[in-house]
Amino acid sequence: MPFALILDMLIAVLLIATIAYAVMLNRRLSDLRKDQSELEKLANQFEDATLRAEESIHKLTGSADQMKRDVQDTLRKAESLRDDLNFLIDRAGSSADKLEETVRNKRPEKRPEAPAYSGKKVKDTVTPSEPKPAAAQASTAPVDVVQDDEFKPKSDAERELLKALESVR
Repeated sequence: MPFALILDMLIAVLLIATIAYAVMLNRRLSDLRKDQSELEKLANQFEDATLRAEESIHKLTGSADQMKRDVQDTLRKAESLRDDLNFLIDRAGSSADKLEETVRNKRPEKRPEAPAYSGKKVKDTVTPSEPKPAAAQASTAPVDVVQDDEFKPKSDAERELLKALESVR
């Protein structure tokens, strides 16, 4: 066999292999072109999502700044109110001290066992007093003011109130 024939056969085999490889490469390139269009769509969607996220971040930042200003304003107002309340509390304390001193100065030295109250009292509405005959009830209007001997505290709170009032006198 001549050398030229062997060389031609070798070139033909290589050409067949090259053609087969080119066909496979062509298929892969066409798949890539299809995927390229999908990749471009995905890139555009990603860009849109990124822009929306940036806009949302700017809006959130603006909202956070506004909320911060609102909280600071509220805090300033609250501090002002706190200062006013502290001032009023101090004034009330000093006024109470002055009032207590005035009451002590006007109090007589010692009284011989004075009653808790003098004069007429408001009738106790928690528990009714002794029932009166029907004729007496119909003839008189309800009386809201009673004498000292008719007033008797009925609950612990009333007793404590009476003790507090006595200590002030």
